[in-house]
Amino acid sequence: MPSARGRALVVVAIVAISTPLAIVFETVARRWMMPPEFEEVRAWLEPSVTPWMWLTPFAAALGIPLGLRLQRWLVARNLARIPDHRRSPVTEATAVSDAMLLSTSVPQVPAVLATLGLLIGSAPTPVLLATAVATAGVLVIGVVSTRRLPA
Repeated sequence: MPSARGRALVVVAIVAISTPLAIVFETVARRWMMPPEFEEVRAWLEPSVTPWMWLTPFAAALGIPLGLRLQRWLVARNLARIPDHRRSPVTEATAVSDAMLLSTSVPQVPAVLATLGLLIGSAPTPVLLATAVATAGVLVIGVVSTRRLPA
């Protein structure tokens, strides 16, 4: 049976690829389901939407230290809530894993918003940049979180 750290790293990898997969899904669904005229609407909206989407890579980058801070706070809170008679390596690992799942979402929120921006007409460059930053943020927060788990 894999260790708690090994299982957590698998979860981190799955969470990390979720935002890039959302872009792929959005693009495929848009091309498959939307009428050709929708591309004209997107082209018309592109000059208005793209400047706003350039904020998302910076927001995703800001989400990394915020996610790390949230992760530390959640772990401390979760561990403090475990009564002494129930404390075990399994309950402590669960507390850390729960904190990891929530805190890795912080850098992903701007990337998800960027994906919606892509849907309504944004140029792809800021969206892809936000996705790359968010994916790196998930990996950083996830690896830092897994260091608290038994090997």
